[in-house]
Amino acid sequence: MNLPSIPLLDVLRARMSWLNERQGVLAQNVANADTPGYVAQDIKPLDFAKVLENATSPTPLSPGLATTDPRHIALPGTQVPGGLNPDDLEDSSTKNEAVSSEEEMIKVADTQAQYQAAANLYSKAVDMMRTAIGTP
Repeated sequence: MNLPSIPLLDVLRARMSWLNERQGVLAQNVANADTPGYVAQDIKPLDFAKVLENATSPTPLSPGLATTDPRHIALPGTQVPGGLNPDDLEDSSTKNEAVSSEEEMIKVADTQAQYQAAANLYSKAVDMMRTAIGTP
């Protein structure tokens, strides 16, 4: 049986997924820094309002589960909000210029710090839930 999809964890998973994809794009920029004519790319910023709306909107229940009593807790779907497409790529602010390795490395470090913060929040949320249900 799947555990319920918790909106906070869904939002954090979406954020970490976006940061992971961005890290890959930034790594391509660094790898192609010396390639003539290569234009640096980045991923469009994640729309937090849209991700939050997707995480909290009611979705159909999983097959076989039903809330037959008003005291039952409805289980939202397990779809991860904020799915990314390759169309989310955009040219970086350095259009028609050589890729700046320094700028890209700053973006990589920032993305890494943001990912670590989201992972820490995720871990703390899971730890709080374990404490709440009495599991060590």
